Amino acid sequence: MPVAARAHRLDEYLQATRFALATDHILLKIDLTPGVDVAPAIFALINTDHDGSISAMEGKIYAKRLLDDCVFEVDGQPRRLEIVSTLFPSFQDMQEGIGTIRIQARTAWRGTPGHHVLFFRNNHKTDLGAYLVNALVPTSRAIEITDQHRDFSQREIRLDFNLQ
Repeated sequence: MPVAARAHRLDEYLQATRFALATDHILLKIDLTPGVDVAPAIFALINTDHDGSISAMEGKIYAKRLLDDCVFEVDGQPRRLEIVSTLFPSFQDMQEGIGTIRIQARTAWRGTPGHHVLFFRNNHKTDLGAYLVNALVPTSRAIEITDQHRDFSQREIRLDFNLQ
């Protein structure tokens, strides 16, 4: 009889970050999925009024905390990220290991033609974190990703790209 496979460990907080490069902005898509063993602690961290559900304000505060814990630079210059959207699952979904928090943030950026370097490091909940980081295929032909370097834990990426 087949047995269902688990996507990640029960005692980790999977944090997957993807970058979408555009000619006038950079979008971050961050998915965070707590394992069932750590879900109660993560939920309590977000649900600060302890009413059993995550309000829009609690979600925004948590998203800001997450972004504040990250280093994000383009060409060696820190970039300010603005929250675009947040989506928080129910406590029950998080407890079952199927509740994924989705946060999107962006920075306005209009680079000059030539070579550019994006640097990102996720320092959020390093005591529990399991990380993934990647770049999405650019939708504009004016952007060419030329190289990607990640650290072993995938908390960090250096992304080289050219802009026409």
